Amino acid sequence: MRFSMRTLYKVIAFSVVCIIFTIALGVKLANSRLFADTYELEAQFANAQGVLKGDAVKIAGVDVGRVTGTEIEDGKAIVRFNLDKDREIPVDSSVGIRWRNVVGQRFLYLYPGTSDELFSSGDRIPVEQTESVADIAEFLNRAGPILKAIDPRQANAFLDAMNTALSGNEQNVRALIDSGASLAQELGAKDKEIAELIDSSDEVMNVFASQSDDIGSFIDDLDAVSAVLERRTNEINSLVTNFADVQEELNALLSENRGNIDATITGLDTLASTLNDNRKNLSRTLDTMPLGVAGYFQTSSWGEFFNVRIIKLLVRDPDGNIIAEASEQDDQHGDEGGGPQDPNGGGGGKGKGDDGGDAPASDSYSEGIEALLRFTLTGGGS
Repeated sequence: MRFSMRTLYKVIAFSVVCIIFTIALGVKLANSRLFADTYELEAQFANAQGVLKGDAVKIAGVDVGRVTGTEIEDGKAIVRFNLDKDREIPVDSSVGIRWRNVVGQRFLYLYPGTSDELFSSGDRIPVEQTESVADIAEFLNRAGPILKAIDPRQANAFLDAMNTALSGNEQNVRALIDSGASLAQELGAKDKEIAELIDSSDEVMNVFASQSDDIGSFIDDLDAVSAVLERRTNEINSLVTNFADVQEELNALLSENRGNIDATITGLDTLASTLNDNRKNLSRTLDTMPLGVAGYFQTSSWGEFFNVRIIKLLVRDPDGNIIAEASEQDDQHGDEGGGPQDPNGGGGGKGKGDDGGDAPASDSYSEGIEALLRFTLTGGGS
């Protein structure tokens, strides 16, 4: 049997197309990227379970590379992967292992940093900057005892109650979730402040712990005070009752005499205004008052009420010239006796100076209100 050349060409073309599609399908199934311009990096993981050669490497959900192999080094998993040549990775970037599907396939997820320094081909991302995959099997093993302790009927009743409560509140639940996400972001932005607050709280608790004895003594004293107050309950109740009665009586008194009180306050205000308007005259009067009443104070202090005698007489003409003069003689009065200036005698209304001479009595009465008070209370100027 002979084939025509046209048929042969069709068979060859069909075979080539099938080979190309087969290769493409194999590349796709193998999750491989042929003819890509890449460079290689390494990442050290504490646990790289499920990571296989050919797994995807993503940044922000976009494929940027493939896992090229895995090995063990010093008890740690070393995962090698390649990245597109135009993908520059800062040295403070981190990489984590994430679930690709429920079957158990994994992929690497890169979180780029902000450093100006970049990784070069062959560099290794340290274990401090990697995140291992969560092991669901281990989680289920640990949660097994808890799950066994749960009563299915109670769990179903709880789920039914939750379903009933959430029915018709889907919008509120979504708003609650959104608010929770916003709150989480704000708290994440305040992580330093929160850490400082926790440290401060620790310091405060340490201070309280160091003062435990004093706090215990304080509490004991409070107990003693409360015991005394408990024994004095009747007296305290009586005091409160009496205070209430006094307050009621005072209120009634003020209410009944409000007019008189207002009038008195008005009068005092008027008196204060008058004194303020005439304060200069009042000050001058108070300054000169002691000298004016000195003689009366002297005679009344010694039992001679208003027994006044003339010790000197002057007669002047309109121009002030002395026409006649007469004075008391030394033999007309005694040397003993005293006055308000000298309680021991011999004052005669005059005081002694520091040098033994006579000091004018008026000097003791020119000190203002203070001199008047001293004069009235003590009978002298000192």
